[in-house]
Amino acid sequence: MRDNIIVRDGTLTDAKAIQAIASPIMKSYGLEPDFAVLDYELGQFGKNYEGSIAQLVACLDNVVIGSIILKVHKENVAKLVGFYISDNQQGKGVGKKLLSAAIQRAKLSGQDAIYLETWDKMEAATSLYKAMGWKKTEDPHPDSGAERAYYLNLKWDC
Repeated sequence: MRDNIIVRDGTLTDAKAIQAIASPIMKSYGLEPDFAVLDYELGQFGKNYEGSIAQLVACLDNVVIGSIILKVHKENVAKLVGFYISDNQQGKGVGKKLLSAAIQRAKLSGQDAIYLETWDKMEAATSLYKAMGWKKTEDPHPDSGAERAYYLNLKWDC
């Protein structure tokens, strides 16, 4: 993992950079960005909207290279969304650093678990989730637009 990557809270001034990173990635998977509805959290990045737990960015030399967002899913369960890494920074530990920071933030906010939805073709992200202890759970409803769901238990099992 690279030591020169800084993870910090995102701000309004980061929103355009995050959307510029996310849009081509979405399009490469055949998804059309919709920052008003489907990708609302990316459209509201940096704002303290209802249900927001954390909006984090990864930076290299003060340039935003990735994002991750936690929002309320249901009681004591956060939902991870908006997890994007610049194409030229993928595979360099940025995702792991962002995901680790999001997990810590979820724990600090009192969450018992984190839930996420994804697509099979997002193989690198899915591999990272599994390597970090996420477990596959029931597939999301087809209307969600995603194919798979994963769950990370943040409580100690006794």
